[in-house]
Amino acid sequence: MAAAGLAIAGLASAPALAQTKIRLIALPFSESLGAVIAMKEGYFKEAGLEIEMTKMPGAAMMVPVLQSGRADIILSNTVTTLQAIEQGLDATLLAPSAVVRAKAPDSTTALMVRKGTARSLKDLVGKRIAINVINSTAWLYMVGMFDKHGISRDQLRFVEIPFPQMNDPLLNGQIDAIGQVEPFKTVLLGTGKVEALGYSYVEVQPNADITQYIALTSWVKEHRDAAVKFARAVIRGSKLANSNEAATRQINVEFTRLNPTLKDKVQIPRFGTEVNGEEVRKTMELMLKFGLLKKPIDVSSRVMKLD
Repeated sequence: MAAAGLAIAGLASAPALAQTKIRLIALPFSESLGAVIAMKEGYFKEAGLEIEMTKMPGAAMMVPVLQSGRADIILSNTVTTLQAIEQGLDATLLAPSAVVRAKAPDSTTALMVRKGTARSLKDLVGKRIAINVINSTAWLYMVGMFDKHGISRDQLRFVEIPFPQMNDPLLNGQIDAIGQVEPFKTVLLGTGKVEALGYSYVEVQPNADITQYIALTSWVKEHRDAAVKFARAVIRGSKLANSNEAATRQINVEFTRLNPTLKDKVQIPRFGTEVNGEEVRKTMELMLKFGLLKKPIDVSSRVMKLD
């Protein structure tokens, strides 16, 4: 009995297993909730991972940090990732993040107009349409939606306005339509003066992979076990986000610093449970069509297999 007691005491005093540290850069938006929930629920810790999370407002800012080795994993959007790969970034797509819903409404971009000013997309030919950045992901899907209705981008007048500043110009009549996202979309709809004429992502590519966690391929090869554990923990967080809306909405308020009055009103993203290579390929084809890529990329070779 004494010997057994000593053995148990020895086990109890043994040092905890070392955690593998991963430097992650996330977006300060709800697209990051899969990883945020994985941290909050202890999924990373269970997998032996210590996540050092920082935030940057856009993937284009993150890519140079990843390439320089100052981050291990970043949350990027498909368009930025594919453009970076074309420009020489040797990256691997590790884990899924936000995906487009099959039907509207969705958390992705909506084309908003003042009530009574446009009945169809054709009514916006030659009119002023605000987009956050020309040649961005939002621009790509907006152009794709108009193209689907027989309206070329040459017939459109895009004006660049950041998302937070779009609403007032639309309400004041300075702009005829805007491509708006959450939470600004919900705030705008709350005025009762506007309506959504279309959800560009849903119409052009339902179920599209919008964002993914990516890493340098060299890092993945050197840290294969950690990369797989990271992906599986994020997927667990994503599944919980999809299944427990009430808890996810509360975490969204805390992480994004959303006005609590909007907690139950905004659209929360739908999260993928795997990187869908076929959907990434479809986005690549759309980018080629509208000039955001010069040549095709072998997407299948860029997606990490978890088994």
